[in-house]
Amino acid sequence: MAHPAIWRGKQFFYPIGNTSAVCLTQDLCPSEKADVLLLGCGDLRHILYTVYTDSTGSQASRKLDFTCCDLESAVIARNAILFTLLADEGAVQKVPQIWNIFFHFYLDKASHDLLISQCRKLVELSSDLDSWNNGPYGHFLRMCTRDTLAELRRLWQLYVKTTACSPSEAKAFESAYAADVKASKAKFKFVYTSSRAAGPLSMYALKMAGDHYNIYWETGICSAVPKRPSEMSRPNPTLAYSMVGDKFGVHYGTDPLSCFHLAEALAPAPGNSCHPEKVALKDTINVCKTQFFRWCTSVSKVLGSQGPSSPSPLIIRCFVGDALSLCQALGYSRTTKSTSTPFPVAPWKSACITFDPEAYGTDTKSLAPTTFNIIDTSNLLDHVGVLNILVVTCPILQRTPTATLYTEGLSCLSGSSPEDTLPQQLCGDIAAIGLLLGLIPVSFVSQFTNRSNMHELLMQSAKEDVTQNYERLAWKLLGRTEKFATDLDCPIEIAPEQLAGILFNLYLDIFFYQNMARKMTMVKQSPSSIRIYGDIHYHRRAYAEILSVVKRRVITEWAPTMNILHDKILGDKTLLTGMNHYQDLCCQLHLLDVFTVEWMSLQKVQEVCRLERPLVFRDWKTLQQTVCVVLIIPRARLQPLLPALDEAGTPVLQCDVRGAVTSNTFSCINTVFGTVKISGKGDRKTAAIEEDATRRYGTSPLVVWFWVPSVVIANEHRMSVVLTVLSTPATFSLTMKLGFDLSLFRADMGDEQLVHILRQRPNSVPESPEEKSIQISDRPMKTPGATFVTLDKECKKPLSFTTRVDIVEPEMKASLTSGATPTVNQVSMHSIAIVLGDKSLQFPFPLPIDAKKAKLRIARKSLYIEVTLPLKLALGETDSDMFPVIPHKGDLALWNMHRVNLDQCVPFSITNKKALDWVNPHVSLMLSERERRIPESLTTGSTLLDIKHTLHVIFGHASGTTDDKPPLCYALQEEQKIFVMLFITDLRLDLGSHAIVADAWVMPSSPEPAKIEAFGKVSTHVMSGTNMKQLGIAAEERKAWMHLLVAATERCRTWEHKTNCEYRAKGAIPLTFEPDRNPICSCGAGVGTEAFVKKYPMLRPLAPHVTRAAISPLFALSYMERVGRPKDADATKTPPTPVSAATVHHVCATCGKEGSGSGSLLICSRCRVVRYCSANCQREDWKGHKKHCVVPSS
Repeated sequence: MAHPAIWRGKQFFYPIGNTSAVCLTQDLCPSEKADVLLLGCGDLRHILYTVYTDSTGSQASRKLDFTCCDLESAVIARNAILFTLLADEGAVQKVPQIWNIFFHFYLDKASHDLLISQCRKLVELSSDLDSWNNGPYGHFLRMCTRDTLAELRRLWQLYVKTTACSPSEAKAFESAYAADVKASKAKFKFVYTSSRAAGPLSMYALKMAGDHYNIYWETGICSAVPKRPSEMSRPNPTLAYSMVGDKFGVHYGTDPLSCFHLAEALAPAPGNSCHPEKVALKDTINVCKTQFFRWCTSVSKVLGSQGPSSPSPLIIRCFVGDALSLCQALGYSRTTKSTSTPFPVAPWKSACITFDPEAYGTDTKSLAPTTFNIIDTSNLLDHVGVLNILVVTCPILQRTPTATLYTEGLSCLSGSSPEDTLPQQLCGDIAAIGLLLGLIPVSFVSQFTNRSNMHELLMQSAKEDVTQNYERLAWKLLGRTEKFATDLDCPIEIAPEQLAGILFNLYLDIFFYQNMARKMTMVKQSPSSIRIYGDIHYHRRAYAEILSVVKRRVITEWAPTMNILHDKILGDKTLLTGMNHYQDLCCQLHLLDVFTVEWMSLQKVQEVCRLERPLVFRDWKTLQQTVCVVLIIPRARLQPLLPALDEAGTPVLQCDVRGAVTSNTFSCINTVFGTVKISGKGDRKTAAIEEDATRRYGTSPLVVWFWVPSVVIANEHRMSVVLTVLSTPATFSLTMKLGFDLSLFRADMGDEQLVHILRQRPNSVPESPEEKSIQISDRPMKTPGATFVTLDKECKKPLSFTTRVDIVEPEMKASLTSGATPTVNQVSMHSIAIVLGDKSLQFPFPLPIDAKKAKLRIARKSLYIEVTLPLKLALGETDSDMFPVIPHKGDLALWNMHRVNLDQCVPFSITNKKALDWVNPHVSLMLSERERRIPESLTTGSTLLDIKHTLHVIFGHASGTTDDKPPLCYALQEEQKIFVMLFITDLRLDLGSHAIVADAWVMPSSPEPAKIEAFGKVSTHVMSGTNMKQLGIAAEERKAWMHLLVAATERCRTWEHKTNCEYRAKGAIPLTFEPDRNPICSCGAGVGTEAFVKKYPMLRPLAPHVTRAAISPLFALSYMERVGRPKDADATKTPPTPVSAATVHHVCATCGKEGSGSGSLLICSRCRVVRYCSANCQREDWKGHKKHCVVPSS
């Protein structure tokens, strides 16, 4: 397994989501088929909302194919019930009962009868895969494996069985259920879980959230009345069976309101000026039910549009099992064309994933997707680690500019601020890990997001020790912002010494919990940080998996790199138990074909065996480099320890192989409850495991197996195998029961009743492949044009890219040999053009670069140019092309702005100014504390900040919070010359992103006679009084706006681009940067302008010339820097010194050099804010810094 083996004592059931629904297709082109993989899918709110959002506009014809994976089979079983109910005739009329089935702890008779009758039908249809596939639901609801269908059928049968009890059994069931519900309720006085769902209005939802939580858990139903109706008396059987056991085990934080968008209820609706504080809980619940009805109606309509004999536009595929294993199995199946894989279905299971041949076989007509353009991982990173997710998802993410991986984190690392959380989760610098693994958070590159996390910032300002910080990130493949980039256009090369250095730093950070000095320092600085040691996500196998990806991606001399890394690991003294895991690391590196140390070579193994063969190998004819050790722990020995293990939370299990003077730990172990049948002897011995379906509640022994280098066993005669618990602060209580070595069970290696040494893992056949990952591609070869990455001295962060350009074009060769000096121009944030004479060559790079600081090395005789460019990732250093729009398969792809269906974004009223006191705080979150410190002017030195200031003014006026009456239009002008006019018809809620969005109509300046004539007819309305708000901007901001206008019109379009679209004809996006020319195509001009004319009838002549646009705030990134108004700025009324991005991260403000410790950088003695590495750097920066250097108030 890619994750350590966890003993799951206290478990919870999560039948209902704890975050609001999002549209999963928002980053795809409207015409693009959606192949979506949902890992840890949870309930079906995201699918329902996505279908609803895609139900109108140009994306209404999109085909949707969802693969849903969850370890909890009860979640999938519930989802299948709902989808099949929505596919039945008359589904819309049954939505109230479906709501009850899905969200209530107790059901009325009608809802209970509907549930049981549906389950009976599903049981009848699910006897086998063929029966299911040929049934009424098989054309849209597919099962990925036979095991999945069997597990869902088992649960449906259990639900039905609750109605076949005797009266006494039924009464006992009801009593136990009620007692479990009461015991499961949180013991906290206030639970505000669902307030997050209110997004920008979450400050008004706190009391309501707490009230609803208490009512919900007291009554078992969604209600504003703290008393359950007498008819709602039947326990909901779908909540009575789960991995927790045959009991109600729903998580104590569960609240159905969390799934929905409460902002729709709280924001004043058109025609209603009610203040959010006055909104009643009853009205909020009704809004949630209305949203659920809309979503279900959309799904029912789609499912009803196609019969069983025709392809369904909506397909849902179900898989019960581990998310990491599924990703590996999908990659394996795609590469080998086999439906049988070597990856286990789930932890604590021995069966491996075997896909349905009808969907995944090579002979099938409608092949199920094995690569995806959308992968959503819910909040799995909190449970399995973000590096594990990136490693297994990158190979199955499609190589397109729209392909997106979504991660969600709910946990904030204790003792850390939110801006430190992601680097700690990644165990390194964001850019460095992105280069190694090939994926990068989009917002990290763009330095903004259209998604607001206002709720989290409010909670952080109200509480000092916040345990949750919700952050949803979109990740994309590196180098996908360029329209001319292909999959191999951005290969990277790193020198062996530096690559080994960064991999060693990664090793130290991944296994930080073995560094006692670091642990004590962290606990001393923040006692609460002790909590993070309970969440161990990585073992040596996981690290080897990362290296396997790096080996496939990075061009380098691999053997020297690994030799250097190997020596560093051997010489490390910081990880107290690092050498105990050395044999395990070498074993996993060999199994994954990453690297084989000299002592593990086949020659060495055979040499050891020739000298003296240990007793355990006496019947082996040939000895291989690794063997599988199987340990059997009798139930009688384990049973007394279960209560102590359960109390320890989620301890990590591992195995030690101990000799007289050695002890080696192997953390990549597989565990299952069952019986073992041994066949054969010596190197032909095999083991077959029959799983115990009752698992820990049964009587079967615990079986553990893991891989070991043969030499480890061959080196000593008397050895033992020990199952132990990894020592962490959370497991300290176990020492009283188990001793300080935390041993659960020990057996002699030679005990053939309890220990078996095998050539292959249990349940494998002689022909099965060894447990190795199938390589996605061969190692990258050194190729011309590869980007050479230079890291800093500590090998932690990338500093620059270098590429060699061979000059082969005759005219360019002539220019170079004649002495011409090439110039380097910035084409986009990711690309440059090298110009020689009248010719140029364009080159993409994986991350933003700064062409102004390019250094050239010219070889005129050898006819090549070497270009070195520093990375441009410092906060505030953005170019005007920060909103890429990329041609993709005849359509246009947005790289860092999601699409919105404006007609389904809820408008809100601006008539009551007091009801809008949330708007300015919401929009103000565009600015980080660093940006607030920068004095506002026509240009701040940051194009992105200039745009944010302009947007802040627009939203302030459009909402009426700046002036009582919003202007008719906004004129953006450079040097008194208008280049675009914006007309805002509505402010709306982009509910899925917890943000507001302006429903705008844009009319760029251009000299078309018809447009000039039309404007002449309305100029008296537009130009009179305060009807026009003029906004002066500088040249760079104007260029950025031209990019933004293209993206803003593209992201909400309901029309198709014409065959003669100017973007295609000119091959340029935007079309121009001239201030008196139109940067956007004419395809959308005048389309759907009925709303524009209705709002502004006096502007009807302009309707043919305006194009609809969705303009959103550009929020600062709270995972990169502090967001929110600094308290000292309000208190002193003195504009503090602006802080550069370098300063925020404790680097020299001049050269960017990072300090090695808290006191290693000099600090400006006047402002006490800006830092420098030397007096020379301080003198160099003084000319610019002195303008803003302010002595802080006492």
